[in-house]
Amino acid sequence: MFDTIGLEEPQLGINEYLDAIYNARSLIMKLKDEDGIDLLLFCVRAGRLSATVQNNYRLFYEWLCEKKVPIVIVITGLESEANMEGWWIEHKGSFDRLNIVVDGHVCITAINLGGNYERLYEESRALVRNIVQQYTRGRPRDGYKGGEGWFKRFMRLLRELFIGNPDIKKKDIVTVLTKRCGMPMEAALELAKQVREDFRQRRSA
Repeated sequence: MFDTIGLEEPQLGINEYLDAIYNARSLIMKLKDEDGIDLLLFCVRAGRLSATVQNNYRLFYEWLCEKKVPIVIVITGLESEANMEGWWIEHKGSFDRLNIVVDGHVCITAINLGGNYERLYEESRALVRNIVQQYTRGRPRDGYKGGEGWFKRFMRLLRELFIGNPDIKKKDIVTVLTKRCGMPMEAALELAKQVREDFRQRRSA
């Protein structure tokens, strides 16, 4: 199981952009040594939906996995609800309006404070285990590992979230790709050039 950290802001600044490059590169290298991705568990705390939730959905499901991996949403923070499942029935329309489409869902609490919370916590554990089994049983042995040119496509798509420093320097991208990601200098220079071209075209459009 890979535990990833999502974007904490609706748009990326320069530091977040470079970190995202590094984290994406690290993930794809790990997947080459493992069995790939079989299922995405998209964990969202109950509350008002934001652009951040939508961006994380796009980042991991649409861009990283190219919609080729089942995705299940896990709604947390429902320990005070009389009917946890009722939360999804009431709020599903909000996800639909943000074009967040999932294969399944569970509504849970992730805390155990004793008493009635202990019962809800144990029920929640069972719900998560069951839905993981439901969407992974019978899938091919090797999960999704990304296709040819995956990282380059991801870099090009990632710029859609970038509105921070419009003068991001090519050398900043090259430094991350070579020193932090271990990419050969020639490949890093070419990729950084393409990203800069994308930014310029976006600003002039």
